[in-house]
Amino acid sequence: MAALNQDTRLVMTILFVGALSGTNVWAYAAFGMNFPYGPLAHSVLFGLGTIGAIMVMKAVFDLSLNDRIEMWLLDRKIAAYWERKARDEQQKIKMRESAKQFNTSPFAYSQPVEQEENTLGTEFLATLQ
Repeated sequence: MAALNQDTRLVMTILFVGALSGTNVWAYAAFGMNFPYGPLAHSVLFGLGTIGAIMVMKAVFDLSLNDRIEMWLLDRKIAAYWERKARDEQQKIKMRESAKQFNTSPFAYSQPVEQEENTLGTEFLATLQ
């Protein structure tokens, strides 16, 4: 199961493409005007440069960083799970110790009391005497 959901991946991809496009605009403005052909050739060069840069950088990041980020997020979820389990276990131990101190069952109030329908309670019998 992936640690990053689809919405997060989409936002990260949009930000990544925007950052690389901006970098390509700066690089083309600084160095691309020396290209001696017309506007159509400039647009093709700029488009190929932008798409190529995005594809190369995305492949590099997917190979090098994506797994590390996913593993870091997954490790963080696993650590939080075990911390929560440890807290729950400590709470159960505290409840048992408290119940032992007062000589009661820690789950006495959660168990239903079974009574027969045709029996009389002790309070009623005490009033008859």
